[in-house]
Amino acid sequence: MALFCTVFFADALAQTTFEQSVVGVGNVGVTVTNVGFVGRANVRNNPTGPPSFEYPIDSGVEHLFESGLWVGALRFDGVTTVRTGAIATSAGYVPGLNGYEFAPLTSIIQRSTLPTSEAFTRQAISHLDYASSFTDTLSVLPGTSIQMPDAAGKLGMKVTSESYAWNFPFTDAFVIVNYNIINISSQPWDSVYVGMYHDIVTRNVNTTNESGGAYFNKGGYGFIDSLQTSYGFNAGGSEETLNTYGGVAFLGAEWVDPKSGRTRFFHPNVADEYIADGYAAPAVNPRWWLFSGGVDDETRPGDDATRYRRMAHPYPNPAQFNSQSAYLEANNAWRERLRTDGRSATGNWIGLTPAGPFPTVMPGDTLKVTFALVAGLKTEDFQGQAGKPIDTGESRSIFANNILWARRTYSGEDNNFNGRLDAGEDINGNGVLDRYLIPEPPSAPIVRVEFERPPNAQGNETVVALYWDQSSELSQDPVTGKKDFEGYRVYRSNPGDDKRGDILNRATLLAQYDKPGNQTGFNNGFERIKLNEARFFAGDTTAYWYRLEAKNLKLGWQYLFSVTAIDEGDPLAGLDTFESSRVANAVRVFPGTPAVDDGAFEVGVYPNPYRVNAAWDGETSRTRKLNFYNLPSASEIRIYTLAGEIVKTLNHDSESYAGDTRWYNDFSAENRIQSGGEHSWDLLSDSGLSISGGLYLFTVKDLNSGDVQRGKFVIIK
Repeated sequence: MALFCTVFFADALAQTTFEQSVVGVGNVGVTVTNVGFVGRANVRNNPTGPPSFEYPIDSGVEHLFESGLWVGALRFDGVTTVRTGAIATSAGYVPGLNGYEFAPLTSIIQRSTLPTSEAFTRQAISHLDYASSFTDTLSVLPGTSIQMPDAAGKLGMKVTSESYAWNFPFTDAFVIVNYNIINISSQPWDSVYVGMYHDIVTRNVNTTNESGGAYFNKGGYGFIDSLQTSYGFNAGGSEETLNTYGGVAFLGAEWVDPKSGRTRFFHPNVADEYIADGYAAPAVNPRWWLFSGGVDDETRPGDDATRYRRMAHPYPNPAQFNSQSAYLEANNAWRERLRTDGRSATGNWIGLTPAGPFPTVMPGDTLKVTFALVAGLKTEDFQGQAGKPIDTGESRSIFANNILWARRTYSGEDNNFNGRLDAGEDINGNGVLDRYLIPEPPSAPIVRVEFERPPNAQGNETVVALYWDQSSELSQDPVTGKKDFEGYRVYRSNPGDDKRGDILNRATLLAQYDKPGNQTGFNNGFERIKLNEARFFAGDTTAYWYRLEAKNLKLGWQYLFSVTAIDEGDPLAGLDTFESSRVANAVRVFPGTPAVDDGAFEVGVYPNPYRVNAAWDGETSRTRKLNFYNLPSASEIRIYTLAGEIVKTLNHDSESYAGDTRWYNDFSAENRIQSGGEHSWDLLSDSGLSISGGLYLFTVKDLNSGDVQRGKFVIIK
């Protein structure tokens, strides 16, 4: 019988329950947990909840049903076992369900390298770290009486899971997940494989009308051999959406070689070193099987012996072919099938990306294995319905570049990716190979949006003013040690960009201001935007030193603004400037009137007349939008028919109103700012019915003064 060391788990730890947190610091949103899986399986049925693996952020484009850690090994008693953090189940995670074999040991801890974060600590790795621990040794789920599945199959391990994410433009499309797998049993594990199970499903949960099997069977799949990355894309869905990729990349591993007692890098890049030492070459064996049906290797693995064989052997297996050409022909046919099945609604494939074999993991040793969840847009030539089924090196180019940045971020000082600190690689001079060490741009400034009326304003005439602080100018690059701030860039989207679901990446450069007297940027200085003295706002301790007035904005439309900071770069060496995150301070602004509490401006409606399916409307009767403006800060809006029947009552509070109709759920996000004096109506009655065309009356009552204003508008259908 196997003996397992469980003395570590005190009563306090035994009360830790299941937790999940959302990684959302960059342009990708991923749900992580403290029980060995990532993703949120019910994201299709509840798209307004947390993301599963969403990219771009707030777009509704998801890339994952669920993913989880798998660890397979030969136990000393001859048992072959695979411990799983997730398997293919229609409901996703359920406590105690077969396949969810890890129990939580700790809550999720948050850390951050951002000084402005409440979780700031110098022990953090990234802009947002999440860390937790779990084990496969408990018989009962902590805090419950629920029995853990497959107690006899335990390996005896404690896992510390850490996720890392950054908001730099070159690192904001991936989340790195690192697993420290500790052998807490009394015996070694042999021929170990560690993998990420993944049910990659790339669909827009906001716009698709499909559910059940029809939602899952449109996928196209593949594997990038040079980058050890399994990926998926939407090959057959008919909904309007961005065309994207989502995938799982094996970045590398470190294990303790019992022959020498030293920690070694494990990756196919160093296969020759392992072969020379008498070990099997490190390999990544991508596997795929159908959610249901299929024969032989295409079926779902139902026991540990089958799961281990899937982890240990590639498919097709070169050893089963008489010639290399025969193997290549079979492999090409297999991958073409994975790539194209989704076009005919037969693409409901489940994947696994395992790495191994790690020859032996001794008691007390730690096996550190690192993966990345990476996403990326298809290039512009492959957007639209015609681009959905296409999967080529060109269509994957942005995605592949994002994977390379994930690898570069992981490798840190290891420029040649051999796991050793070679001459010239010790950037910070500490004699240690540091991972996650990358050059950084200046921090993003703090941005505030104000809606201001110009002198002698008439009607609904307002301006949008952006203010930001000087914090970026104090940033120091951790690699060079230099304070190399150069300037600011201001980005703005255009009306209608929100309907494509990628408003952040659609935003274009509005203005740039940078230091004069060097070879970087425009050399135009900051005089046009610099204030003579810092501006402060009530309830806000930030000192704002810059102001930019955004001109020619259309009332009621959604605009995204972002202010980034850039460093000097090195033009002589051909190095471009590094730029801070567009995500960090991105705000969605709805130009409109501030609240009016003195009656100086008359309440109105726009567009008037309103024509059904106005330019900013969505595609359904539930996503229409008509705006009232110049509203008092606390007011009641009533809409009537000509016969005096009340059609709709709206309550407006300028402090809390942020848009409460379906339009805002589908086309906006939480980082939106309203002007305070406007309120949107979706043209639905109090009973939720669409109203007919015609002339309507309205009243607006100021709840503070009791004053009432009246008006009318026309709806044309």
